[in-house]
Amino acid sequence: MSFLEEALAAAEAGMGASLLLEGGIGTGKSYLLRAALRSARSRGFEAISARARQSERAVPHSLMYQVRDQLLGALGGKEPPGPANQQDPSADLHHMVATCAAAAPVLIALDDLQWADAPSLRWLGHLMARLEGLPLALLATLGCDFAAPSDLVTRRSGMDSPAAVTSGFHRRTVLQGLNVDSVGYLLASASGTPVDPGAVGACHEATGGNPLLVQALLRELWRTGVSPADLSAGRVAELGPLEVAEELGARFEEASPLAGPVLEAVSIMEAAARIEIVAELVDIDTVSAADVLHEMVRCGVLTAGPDGFGFCHPLVRASFQAGMAPSERARLHAETAKILNADAAPREQIARHLMHSAMIGEPWAGRLLLDAADEALARGALREARICLERGLLEGDPADEPRLLRRLGQIDLADGPDRAVVTLRRTVGRTPEGSEQRAGALLDLVQAVVLTGDVTGAVRIMEAEVAGFERSGTDEETKAGARAMLGLLLSLDGRAPRPAAGGKPAVLSAAPARSWVRHAMAARSALHAHWDGVHRAEALRHARLALHEPVATANEHALVRLVLVLLLDRAGEHDEAVRTCRSLLEAGTTEGSRTVVALAQAIMADCAFRAGRLSECVEAARASMEQGPQSALTEWLGSALARGLLGEALYESGDPEGAHRVLIEEGTADGTPAAVVPGLLFHRGRIHIGAGRTALGLADIEECGRLMKMRGWVNPALYPWRSEAALAHARLGNEAGAQRLVQEELTLARAWGTSRALGTALRAAGLLARGDERVSLLTESVQWLHTAGAELDEARAQRDLGREYLRCRKVRQAREQLRAGIALAERCGAHTLLRELRQDLVEAGARPRRGAETGPGSLTPAERRTALLAAEGLTNKAIANRLFVTRRTVEMHLSRVYRKLSITDRRGLHAMTGGQDPPLVVESCA
Repeated sequence: MSFLEEALAAAEAGMGASLLLEGGIGTGKSYLLRAALRSARSRGFEAISARARQSERAVPHSLMYQVRDQLLGALGGKEPPGPANQQDPSADLHHMVATCAAAAPVLIALDDLQWADAPSLRWLGHLMARLEGLPLALLATLGCDFAAPSDLVTRRSGMDSPAAVTSGFHRRTVLQGLNVDSVGYLLASASGTPVDPGAVGACHEATGGNPLLVQALLRELWRTGVSPADLSAGRVAELGPLEVAEELGARFEEASPLAGPVLEAVSIMEAAARIEIVAELVDIDTVSAADVLHEMVRCGVLTAGPDGFGFCHPLVRASFQAGMAPSERARLHAETAKILNADAAPREQIARHLMHSAMIGEPWAGRLLLDAADEALARGALREARICLERGLLEGDPADEPRLLRRLGQIDLADGPDRAVVTLRRTVGRTPEGSEQRAGALLDLVQAVVLTGDVTGAVRIMEAEVAGFERSGTDEETKAGARAMLGLLLSLDGRAPRPAAGGKPAVLSAAPARSWVRHAMAARSALHAHWDGVHRAEALRHARLALHEPVATANEHALVRLVLVLLLDRAGEHDEAVRTCRSLLEAGTTEGSRTVVALAQAIMADCAFRAGRLSECVEAARASMEQGPQSALTEWLGSALARGLLGEALYESGDPEGAHRVLIEEGTADGTPAAVVPGLLFHRGRIHIGAGRTALGLADIEECGRLMKMRGWVNPALYPWRSEAALAHARLGNEAGAQRLVQEELTLARAWGTSRALGTALRAAGLLARGDERVSLLTESVQWLHTAGAELDEARAQRDLGREYLRCRKVRQAREQLRAGIALAERCGAHTLLRELRQDLVEAGARPRRGAETGPGSLTPAERRTALLAAEGLTNKAIANRLFVTRRTVEMHLSRVYRKLSITDRRGLHAMTGGQDPPLVVESCA
């Protein structure tokens, strides 16, 4: 507004001023004109306003007479004295202006000069040449002059043209759109609350800050009931106010009826509308199409780029699309796809139109949509892939239907298993019995069914298909792969594999040629060796073979691959398991598979819990439960697995109420997948025992053991239920039962051979032993658990060993074990165990210390200052002088620093900047 105020101030000072506001449609020219009129009237000006109209462009003096009539009113209806000039009405009108200006400053505001008639433009030129010395402000606006193609050659030039007159204005200002902050202010004003910056940016991008479009957007939000405060960037892209297309169509209709159809055609093609395609869609010649497009660019509606024409503002394009009937949009997309295909355009361009077109009915369309779906899947664009596949199904090529349905089922699985089961059942039904294509669809189907938690249902499907393979004379390799998968499912379902279907793996004359068969057979061998708990090396070998088989998508064999990750971790290969799981998690994230991501998060939570990283476990488990697929009827597999881990991790982290809500209140309902019930019972039983409800906890632990034995899951690395049950029996006075269970677990743990399984069993054995054997077994347990990297279990064993040392009155050794346990518990975030360890340390006569017991965080301020100076290379004497203490004090501080940082001299002081592993301190009572 500053330039308007300057023009008015110049008129008040008796110096004529002229100002031209230029801009495209909706840039606010008329609004500023009205604001100037209000401001002028408030300052005592005689304000005259007139507007040129396109319909009156051929009427001589139409704009000029609007001004004259208002001047007559200002002069009391009487023309000023003086001779009339019939030859030049401009002179008479100028005389009236000068007479009026003698009484008060005058503002003449003229809107839309592009439509002004020729005589009025000549008068305006006459007036502008005589502005000097008059208390007159002349304000005008100039927009685009859209002309029909037939009028382009006759567009006015010379002194009768707007260009000739506007060049004489003192100042010309081109109006730009509002900036992002201004758009945000308007949105916030409309809602009364701040609006998300991302949504503000999307609104600014959609409208270009054009005031007309911003106001139309606000009205559309009001009409659709969307509050600006609830607006998102995605929602903005979907808004297309019809009023914008209607207003632009009305503006251009008189000049050219072709403008509307041309703009509709351009809206179909985004920013790649070529002249010849527009001409064909609108059914006009290319010359006429080029003329209309050129005029639209000149008026600021379209923009011309290297690939063709497009809309300047996305909101205008959305408006024209919203204004078309769906059938017309589909027809235009179909016609465009045909044109582009005939021109051998890039496949992605054609696919974008096929996704929204009416049915083409030609073979090339179905094939192109399938290829586009595969490319979209590789990018993780699941929504785009789904649209391509659903459109491909409509094209009706029966040969491609099974392949399209299988891809669609894989996309459904990415969102959740329930919908995928429906699609994949349909897929299997459309493929020939015993065919390779049917086998692939079958694997996808049983995976989806198992993920819903219905392992029994997956077994029934697989049994029927294996029988079908036998009847149809399928090759031995396919039958062997199907039998291997059935064997896995039977074990998961708690049934021993049947000899005819899932017994010993079939012996093939040669290595399987098909990847899925190799994967199924290797996975079956790996998991059976794992569940048997004897052949760890064999389990690892087969698991690695299965995991190294190539897959086309993250969804392919995702469940089995992630179960094999658990096998790696339980076989003592924690780092390899985490790396593999992260790789699967990244693949699922890249492809947008919510199911794979959530399941991988549950497996990451399991790996983190076993390593003692409780905060990481809680984060991953919550992510799995919150971000994974939701089912109204049952709990899907990943959520149930994550829930058990979350419950115990919360308990160990010092949140028993949260653990109670997650595990005990929700329990193991009928909708809980049977395959994860043993784990839920194990975690719930440990929480009960930890809270002093030993009998309840023992019942859960023993039920966990019963279910595991029923499934043939002997390996104690799965869940060490025998050790937990033994300790509970001992607490309840059943020493004989406790000893039987613990000896059985020790035997099994030694057979499996992992450090964690052995360390866990030795801890239970040590707690149940008598005399010096207790210390020996607990010492060995600490060593094995340290080797395993199971920090939380190691901290528990160190607490037990420390308490045993205290019972033996070995106070120094007890304190060392308890302090080392405290350091580990702090690092794990195990606040429940930490409180118990600190209480034990007090009982051992040690002064309780706040914070960490070892590591950089355990240093006192004085110790830290001493260590920093020593790290800089200062001698003990120099440090003493710097800190004004004795040399003996410096030596004492450094001695404590060395002990807390587990170093032997000054060369290790760099450990202050990182978390060094706490010392392994184990001694014998002897």
